[in-house]
Amino acid sequence: MTTAAKVFMMLRKNNTAGKVIGGIVGGFIFIILVIIIQIQQDTNTRSSALAEQAKTEFSYWQKTTPEKAGYTCQGERYCGHFNASVVDWCCYFVGTCADNAGLDLDEIGFSSSTNTWVSNLSEKNKLRTAGTYSPQIGNLVFFNYDGRSNYAATGFVAHVGIVTEISDNQITVIAGNEYNGATENWANVSYVNKYTLSIDDDSIACYGAVGSDIVAPSELSELTRDIISHNEIGVLYSEVDSQYGSVIPNDVGAVSVGVYGWHGIKALSILQIAYQINPLQIISVAQSYSSGDSILSDITSSADWSTYIPNSDESNCIKAMLLTDAGKQAQDETSIENAQQYIDICMEKGLTDNKVIAYCSDILNQYGVNSFSANVYGAGHNGVLYGVNSLTTLDDVYNSGRAWSDSNYNYEARRTWTYEYLKNQ
Repeated sequence: MTTAAKVFMMLRKNNTAGKVIGGIVGGFIFIILVIIIQIQQDTNTRSSALAEQAKTEFSYWQKTTPEKAGYTCQGERYCGHFNASVVDWCCYFVGTCADNAGLDLDEIGFSSSTNTWVSNLSEKNKLRTAGTYSPQIGNLVFFNYDGRSNYAATGFVAHVGIVTEISDNQITVIAGNEYNGATENWANVSYVNKYTLSIDDDSIACYGAVGSDIVAPSELSELTRDIISHNEIGVLYSEVDSQYGSVIPNDVGAVSVGVYGWHGIKALSILQIAYQINPLQIISVAQSYSSGDSILSDITSSADWSTYIPNSDESNCIKAMLLTDAGKQAQDETSIENAQQYIDICMEKGLTDNKVIAYCSDILNQYGVNSFSANVYGAGHNGVLYGVNSLTTLDDVYNSGRAWSDSNYNYEARRTWTYEYLKNQ
């Protein structure tokens, strides 16, 4: 447990102090919360290389003018980076920052046109719709100034910038080619701008999931995550809502939580990741439950949850923690990491067909990452490749009946749903 957490827990339990001591305790709590808030703000403002480049460019123009820098206008710096004449240059600004940050421009779908860039990101499965995605520092942010409904109807975007900070449900954006409605000599008066707006601002159309420390999920990892989520909690991951708060108190001897049904020690790890993302949110939830102090202590001290079965109040506390923004983000990140781990194992074992890989990844999630051997379950009858003579098609793997034919591992319904779902993809 961290020193701050220990102090917090000690003060929370001091119920016999008098008014004077109570005031001191209250003061200490206030100070500690301020410190935690500051730590969280520091965490939220940590930047990726792309965000840092954007900040560097903004700072550059606070200290000089185009004339002093040898340019006719600010846009010349960024269009010139691509040997282009000065045109609407918001894409060139972001592209220059990305290039200087060491990003692969092809990988992030770079284009001098905002709409083409969005299309490229969509093809690469790196486009995220505003309102359904939690942006990350370093992401691209695209705007439609007629609102999100117009973007939904037309797919049109007019402008792009870079997310450089996130705090209190707001994002800070740095973008190029900003100007105050000037139509004459716009190039000479447009500039690099920095501003803050609500994540819910209607002009934000979508994000490019690039430039952050979090790798955008691949199409295969998202497909795999959808299957696992469905088989664990009954809905595709893309349709997850309140299921983020899933808690099964006694799932074969220990608690299971969240969209993957993380079990025992893994269940605790999800709460620990959420605490790392936003400790203040998790502490705030803990204050609302009689068992909150105990749950918080388990989180910060890495307790053993291998046989932990929560009571009703503890289950409700855990559920509330899972439903915080931090809890959802922890599940989003971990579910993709787990899916990719299963995919990597399947590929290492020689599987090449994406549908076969997704099918077998669900089995690895159910039985464990060491379950690939044909001799693990049911004396060989439930190994991932038991009875499979060919690794080329989904039909080969499904028709072998592996991992559900043995009477001790009767998961035919799960395997059949997965098979039929993948056949339709």
